[in-house]
Amino acid sequence: MMNKIKYLGLLLMVVLVSSCDLGLQETFDFQPEVDLTDPHGNKTAWEYIQSANKLSEDGTFDGEMFNFLAAAIQKANMVDLFNQTSTSNRTYLLLNNNAFTGRGDVIDIITGSQSTSITEDVNGVPTTRQATAEEVMERVDTPEKLEKLKNILKYHIVTSYVQQVPTLFEAEVWYTFQTLIPGEDGLIAFLRENRWRIFVNGKNRTNTPASPLPETAFNEYEAVRSHNYVFNNGVGHILADPVRNKPY
Repeated sequence: MMNKIKYLGLLLMVVLVSSCDLGLQETFDFQPEVDLTDPHGNKTAWEYIQSANKLSEDGTFDGEMFNFLAAAIQKANMVDLFNQTSTSNRTYLLLNNNAFTGRGDVIDIITGSQSTSITEDVNGVPTTRQATAEEVMERVDTPEKLEKLKNILKYHIVTSYVQQVPTLFEAEVWYTFQTLIPGEDGLIAFLRENRWRIFVNGKNRTNTPASPLPETAFNEYEAVRSHNYVFNNGVGHILADPVRNKPY
């Protein structure tokens, strides 16, 4: 028994001595595979819009881009509203190209025509081509049309920071906010459903009451296409159709 104790003691000493020769473990710098920073967090809403207004490879407008929105903002002389950094308490409902180019969409609302083409005289032959976004906005050529365009853009800027959560904390409940249009005509409503999609100015849906807005808002209600684009002057959500409280 005594021999076993001596043996175990000798073995323990060997282990202790040999462990003194082990170097310290190198510091491991963990690099996560997922970048959790906001990819557009150093941009204003205007800078983001400008960065996403390229044409498709065939030279046509990509419906998901913002060529028309950028041109509309410049035509309305409202760059400062989208580029301001005095407050980040803003929500920008960004209208993609699809929101401009259909029946009842922005171009139709402000000009009375859905056309985005232009006809020119080429060597005495009338030739039709796709107009640039800036050329389309040149059709906003009266004070009435310009005022209507400004009101559309103002209604799509909310004077609160609206995210899915925590802003729309309770699902299937309408939350009302103010846009840059003052008074009741500038009210806008958001709802987050259980599957996290956001609806704007919606009418009555299954198990959900209609939003607390006039019926004129229900005719142009929309689901947000893409959510939570964080900018340094607010947050953005993308729409493929314009929304309204009352007709512009």
